[in-house]
Amino acid sequence: MSLISLVGVRKDYGIRTLFENLNLHVGERERLGLIGPNGAGKSTLLKVLAGLEPPGAGERRVLPRSRMVLVSQEPQLDPERTVLDQVFAGSGEKMELLRRYTAVSEALALANVHGGDDSALLAELGSLNSRMDQSQAWGLEQQIREVLERLGVGDVNRRVGDLSGGYRKRLALAAALVAEPDLLLLDEPTNHLDADCIQWLQGHLSRFPGALVLVTHDRYVLDQVSDRIVEVDAGVARSYSGNYAYYLARRAEEDAAAVASEAKFRGVLRRELEWLQRGPKARSTKQKARIQRIEAMREAPRRQVKGNLSLASNQRRLGRRAIEAEELAFWASDEARASGQTPLLQGFSYDFSPEDRVGIIGPNGSGKTTLLDLIAGRRKLQQGRLELGSTVKLAYFDQHSHVLLADRDAAGRERKVIDVVQEAASSVEVDGTSLSASQLLERFLFAPAQQHQPVNKLSGGERRRLHLCRLLIEAPNVLLLDEPTNDLDVQTLTVLEDFLEDFRGCVVVVSHDRYFLDRSVDRLFAFENGQLRRFEGNYSSYLERDQLDRGQGQSGGSGTVGSRTGSSAAASSTALGGLSAGQQAPAAASSLGAGAGSSGAKGGAVKPRRRSFKESRELQSLELELPQWEARRAELEGQLAAGGSDYGALESLTQDLANLQAQILQGEERWLELSELQG
Repeated sequence: MSLISLVGVRKDYGIRTLFENLNLHVGERERLGLIGPNGAGKSTLLKVLAGLEPPGAGERRVLPRSRMVLVSQEPQLDPERTVLDQVFAGSGEKMELLRRYTAVSEALALANVHGGDDSALLAELGSLNSRMDQSQAWGLEQQIREVLERLGVGDVNRRVGDLSGGYRKRLALAAALVAEPDLLLLDEPTNHLDADCIQWLQGHLSRFPGALVLVTHDRYVLDQVSDRIVEVDAGVARSYSGNYAYYLARRAEEDAAAVASEAKFRGVLRRELEWLQRGPKARSTKQKARIQRIEAMREAPRRQVKGNLSLASNQRRLGRRAIEAEELAFWASDEARASGQTPLLQGFSYDFSPEDRVGIIGPNGSGKTTLLDLIAGRRKLQQGRLELGSTVKLAYFDQHSHVLLADRDAAGRERKVIDVVQEAASSVEVDGTSLSASQLLERFLFAPAQQHQPVNKLSGGERRRLHLCRLLIEAPNVLLLDEPTNDLDVQTLTVLEDFLEDFRGCVVVVSHDRYFLDRSVDRLFAFENGQLRRFEGNYSSYLERDQLDRGQGQSGGSGTVGSRTGSSAAASSTALGGLSAGQQAPAAASSLGAGAGSSGAKGGAVKPRRRSFKESRELQSLELELPQWEARRAELEGQLAAGGSDYGALESLTQDLANLQAQILQGEERWLELSELQG
């Protein structure tokens, strides 16, 4: 049975149609993940489901007496309430039951005093007792306090109007979770939550007894919580019965089939057009029918294979020095320092290497963004030394795209999308090709018609994508990314991750997105009690080690890290157990704090294994072969792009390319493994 259904729904804003003739049914206890590119209308669709936005056409059907709650990205709360009162007010039926129980109890007491008929009141009180037992409304305040604590909200007596947008979002989320409606609609619930909060929320949603419609960029949450994925794109909703991993597999199959079908169609159409161009003299009925068929083929709408967002850029060379930090310390403010408060970070020393992939993690307010601001020169250094290499071209993708993407220029004129790019460059060299600002925007999925729209018409995710475009055309070689996954759609995130894999420069990422960290970094620094604890590996490895340490009652780590330099970190992992570059050192977690010098790696550490003669020859061979394989890959990609009418040949080329890519990947991994060994 469906809790809610949308039948033939249409929604548009002026000339822009978000979806048309859309059908969507949400059943009891169903877990639906809603995905699609920024601007496709996901948030609007949630509002239509919740009844907050009327459909332009079509019908919304809701099961009678069903309760639903929408937690939007910017919930409307009463600024004069306290945190606890606000969550009480949003707790739905449980709060109504408590209020009614209090009112009936007071009425019953008055009836006893005045000797009136209290039979109806007694019957209602008995019914309320039963309902409150069933909904667990008796312990509502304790439930609220526990959920708020899990979501990182401590001061329940604080005024709502004094809270940041992120904390107000947590209050709305807490109220919705406590209320336990029949249908819970969540729009990016993991934004502004740290990793521990997200982990708890994922488990809580997995146990949630009602139906769920979830919009999120967190692919781990999406995969673990959802049992159906609905993709909204180009005004169409496609449903996939399964979790996110199943959706990815099915989508890849569909795209491959669409490419093959399109190639076959183009081949047939080309042959038909060649026949037409030969100008047959006879115009028989059969030939006229053939001409009509050709025209129909030319005009027929075909499913377009989704374009890929290209983030390739023309990078500047980065020298041997990227970022050098020595004995850094900083406080929340100069006033905090002057009053003797504990610093957010103290005694941090580290040399970021030119190809470092570093993730910065820790609770909200621990100092992660402050560290990036210091590196970017946006904050004044309070203590220590911080220097950038002379060849560094730095780009900072912060959380506030509106700073770069202001709605109006210095002269007060309304800024258009294309203006943002043209202010940086009218054209740019990308992969050896000169692209105009308009062509570059198309690579970032901004259609020509959208490029001349005002910036203030963009969705939050579209602004973030435009911000990325603006930064990357400036050819940086050091990237600072502060919560880069916020407001970006899954497609953009995937391509950004692919870009970072090929980016030849230093990357420093602050993120709570576990999936993104797993794909993008190979070293972590975790804020813990004013120090940065270093760990060699991605986030999943860090989490496993951290849980193991907690289970064993350990503080974690193996002492002070011996080497300051990022480039020698892999060697220090190897020294812990003679591991190759692709293996994980279980004891690689350690602390960087005051006095982190060079003593830790000395003493009884095992020397890294030297490369054998045979391995040296293998390394030399790979250095010659890898460029040849890459040249062959480019050749095959060119042949595929040219297309052709021979479907069998295209299939063979596709298979050859797949085999070659696997060979290159294996060769690169082996080259990295051998190059880490001492010669």
